[in-house]
Amino acid sequence: MTEIAKKYKISDVGFRKICLRMNIPVPKTGSWAKVKAGHHRRQPKLPAQWDGQDFVELKERPQEQPVKKTSERIQLVKEITQKELPFKVPRRLIKPDPLIIAAKESLEKLTDINYPGMAVTTKGQLDIRVAPSNIGRALRFMDTLIKCVSARGYIYEITIDGNYVVVGDVKLRVNFRERTTKFKVDKPYQEFEWRPNGKIVFRLDDRLKSEWGDSKTKPLEDQLPKIMAKLDISAKQEEEYLKNARIWQENWEKQRKLQAKRDAHQHEERESFKELITQAKRWKQAQLIREYLAAIPSPNNDWLAWARHKADWLDPVTMAEDEWMTEGDKDIF
Repeated sequence: MTEIAKKYKISDVGFRKICLRMNIPVPKTGSWAKVKAGHHRRQPKLPAQWDGQDFVELKERPQEQPVKKTSERIQLVKEITQKELPFKVPRRLIKPDPLIIAAKESLEKLTDINYPGMAVTTKGQLDIRVAPSNIGRALRFMDTLIKCVSARGYIYEITIDGNYVVVGDVKLRVNFRERTTKFKVDKPYQEFEWRPNGKIVFRLDDRLKSEWGDSKTKPLEDQLPKIMAKLDISAKQEEEYLKNARIWQENWEKQRKLQAKRDAHQHEERESFKELITQAKRWKQAQLIREYLAAIPSPNNDWLAWARHKADWLDPVTMAEDEWMTEGDKDIF
């Protein structure tokens, strides 16, 4: 398929989709690697009957037009599929994880009053909400997912706030739900209610959102490689986002401190200048008193001495002490 993509104007993924639509068997991921390693591979036969499209026309790729690179997600799905991880969801629980056993007990007992007909787990357990008919399917899927997470070297963590797949330092919130449909009801103080509709989904929540359910070609159980690849990519994206957020926070904190320092200095400058103006006014008032005293003809000597002392007390240069006056008195005249 990659060789075909080099020769014709189509991607290897696009060609694979054409084959699937036309019911043409295609090699599984890793098949050619096994052939190169010397393993014998049985070639499947074309279906005996086919009444759909029986040909497709492809245009040759110009030499100057490069082949579109396979997306990181598709490449990662291929890599993960080639690894021997427990992707196959069994038809019954086999050596279930203790989290599955605890969730099973809750789902058989608890119902959600907000969603009639739904079974729900309690806080501190696997985050599952489905109709009773889908409990078994939810538990088998989640058991396989937990085992895949562990096989990838990650951690499935449960807190009082929810469920998380922990990849390095990144926590990705997940849950398992059955979708609901809005129904009109005739109940006191209630006009509508949400009822399960049989469509189950596994969700990646919080800032990064994705969900997987049954598609036309694949049930949810067969999409675990895609889910694991998405968790890997999301963890990298979240790590980069958190890194940039930390850098932004550090820069913001640095700018905040600089601004706070500048504001403090500006306040100090203003207060100092106000004090300068105050002292200048006092000095001017003291000079005014002295000029006035010099203009008085034949003043009383005792009064003159008293007045000169008051001028010296007011003057910020001489700063004479006065037992009858206070510092606050200088600004009330």
